[in-house]
Amino acid sequence: MPGVRHYLDLHHLRRLDEYAYSAVDKSPVSQYIMRHWWTWTASFAPPWLAPNAITVIGFCAILLNTATVALVAGDLRGSENGWVWASCAAGLFFYQTMDNIDGKQARRTGTSSPMGELFDHGLDTLNCPLGAVIQASALALGPSPLALLCILVPCWSMYVSTWEEYHTGTLYLGFVSGPVEGILLAVLILTWTGIKGSSWWLLTVSEALGDVAVLPTSWRMNQLAVAFFTLAFVATQLPLCLRNVHSQLTSPPRRSLTRPGRHSTTLNPPSPAEAFQQLFPIVGFSVLTVMWVLSPQSVMLQGGGKLVEFALVVCYLFGQLSSKIILAHLTKGLFPFSWPLLIPLAIPAIAVNTPYLGLPSLLPPTLETLYLHLLLALSLLSYTLSAHAVLSSFCGYLGISCLTIPFPNKAVEGWVPLPTVKLHQSPRPPSMGEYGAQEEEETYPPASAPGRAPLALDRVRRWLDSAASSSSRGDGSSLGVNGDAGGGGRKRSNTSEREREVGLGGGAASAAAPSPLGAGGAAGAAGQAARIAGSPRKGGRA
Repeated sequence: MPGVRHYLDLHHLRRLDEYAYSAVDKSPVSQYIMRHWWTWTASFAPPWLAPNAITVIGFCAILLNTATVALVAGDLRGSENGWVWASCAAGLFFYQTMDNIDGKQARRTGTSSPMGELFDHGLDTLNCPLGAVIQASALALGPSPLALLCILVPCWSMYVSTWEEYHTGTLYLGFVSGPVEGILLAVLILTWTGIKGSSWWLLTVSEALGDVAVLPTSWRMNQLAVAFFTLAFVATQLPLCLRNVHSQLTSPPRRSLTRPGRHSTTLNPPSPAEAFQQLFPIVGFSVLTVMWVLSPQSVMLQGGGKLVEFALVVCYLFGQLSSKIILAHLTKGLFPFSWPLLIPLAIPAIAVNTPYLGLPSLLPPTLETLYLHLLLALSLLSYTLSAHAVLSSFCGYLGISCLTIPFPNKAVEGWVPLPTVKLHQSPRPPSMGEYGAQEEEETYPPASAPGRAPLALDRVRRWLDSAASSSSRGDGSSLGVNGDAGGGGRKRSNTSEREREVGLGGGAASAAAPSPLGAGGAAGAAGQAARIAGSPRKGGRA
């Protein structure tokens, strides 16, 4: 159960160097319609504008929509003011556009990075519950179980998509996906609500559409809309994600000496059963949410904007739950189960239901409202600290800024790139050739080490000096250190002269005394002594 700091050490951050974005989009709407709109819009982005700044600008539209709905229709019962829903539709479409052109801006300016994916997907996780609150209010669901379901379904969609990308290394968008068709459908609902008003969604199917054989005519239109969203997720996205992960983990194993694939997230992929167990956090998140909000002892569905406030709590808790999976995917770390994030939901889920166990309520209405306020503040603080730690570590290691980019850059004609420096990257270790060159440079030529010669060598030199002086006095020749006559050998060191000066060479008397060996014997002894002195010994130097 690793925390955020576990993924921010140097061992994990170095894996950001292996980052390569991979995505597949099979949506016909995206390929043949929206792609042209996004490309045309991206051409207006100035080259000095950072891709993450574009993402933030788009997300500000969602924040503005949420604030508008909270002020005008905070009870989630809708509004007949058409401008509210028209502005929300425009804001949501603007957010989708900005969310798609930020990647184009990154490639255009040459500033693509793993932090861009983390930043983009991190804001997408926050948009899930916020956008759901706007939809619930437009559909006039009110504080009801359907409104809670409307909040949880987008969270499920985002979680399984992130879980799939963690295992496959690829963001897969099928023929129908939430980021494309899902948002466009939500824009149409908001636009229609701006025309007809929220009360239209309270009509039955027969009143709004007439007799349609395949639809339950007694249902209200808002019930039909929520059922459609839920069925679309359960019948299309969820099975596809499960199948893709199962296929990835059950594919034929690679050879043992083969490195993992380019987009592989983990070096040792889990079994399909272990991967499916990683869905337990979102299951527990949903179960605890239902136990708290839908409990008859709870005040969460009694109006007063409590469900909107609870949606903000879900926004920050789920934002951390899902963003940690993205972080683990980018750093190729262990899957984060994040059980501690469920504790704030487990406490009220148990406390409000103690009367069913024959115990007094541990969370009365007044205390429950206070707990909701406190939980909102703490969850916001926790999310802020976590996001700051992650972004600071990424920016520090990659040597980039979060909301600014270098200018001029790749988007400017004639721009020449400069080498980038990563602040936290350790220096490259020298190669074997560099090691050899460094060792050779240090040991050749051999440096003379000052110090006194060993005692055995001193005796040999004294014997050599005595024999050489006697020989030179007898036949006029001189011997070198190696016993070679004349000057053809290596020049003898003057160590013996220095030794005689301090009295180690026998003094002047020793030098003047005749050798008992004679000239020939002295020469032979000198040669033998020189050979002994010149022969290498173990542990010494020749």
